[in-house]
Amino acid sequence: MIDKIIEKIIDREVPDDKIAVLLSGGVDSLSVACAAHRLGKKVSAYTFHLDGDPSYDANKAKEASKKFGWKFNLTILPTDKLVRDFKRLASKYDCRKKTQFENTFAYMYMFPKIKEKYVAMGMGVDIWYGSSKKVAIHFKEPKSKFDAWRKAYFDEKTPPDLMTLKALSKEYNKKLVLPYSWQKEVEDFFYPLDWKTLNRGKNKKIIREAFEPEFKQIEPIQKHINMQLGANIDHLFEKLINNTEINFKGRSRVMDICRDWWKANTS
Repeated sequence: MIDKIIEKIIDREVPDDKIAVLLSGGVDSLSVACAAHRLGKKVSAYTFHLDGDPSYDANKAKEASKKFGWKFNLTILPTDKLVRDFKRLASKYDCRKKTQFENTFAYMYMFPKIKEKYVAMGMGVDIWYGSSKKVAIHFKEPKSKFDAWRKAYFDEKTPPDLMTLKALSKEYNKKLVLPYSWQKEVEDFFYPLDWKTLNRGKNKKIIREAFEPEFKQIEPIQKHINMQLGANIDHLFEKLINNTEINFKGRSRVMDICRDWWKANTS
């Protein structure tokens, strides 16, 4: 079962009795926190929401923390410093893509508050499952094509989101723990499974069943939604379209603004 694999990896990579988990209300990070909890680790859950805009993820993380006795840490992201923060994301953290800007916006406010040495998260689960619409349309079949798409991601040792997470970990002297990513045991578990097997029935059924004793205590757990979308960070960043200093080329899409800034910083 996948739960035993995740427990084994955490036990191997986290010698301390304390662990921080970047926790959302989704299956991925909840399974990591539950695995650490089973090992007897003292779990500190870190989550966020925009100022004045409580999210499902933050509320579910709080609910799970209360149920299992985890220390709950909420970061409220400011919305009135967006221009300054965007420039910082572009210059200091070398953000390139829209999702990287939006995710790192949350991380850069969370990491300074983390007290534990080891920081775990559920990164990689969506890749194994092929959760995105893009994969469902273009890469789910045949299995060889699906495998090639997954392999391409994990062969890239430092995808953009991982680059910024590593930078933040180094800046704040943390050890990043990714039980679902770049782990041979996890690869051996997921590669034999095709897209239809993984996505048949309930969302992420295999993981849900493996952690059923814990998950049934905090149901319902919603289906996959990208972290930044669930917190409405994407809506916040839409405001940059009307800022001529940031949107210096008059773009109509935030993704193009992000690309312009990355190109400007690397030229």
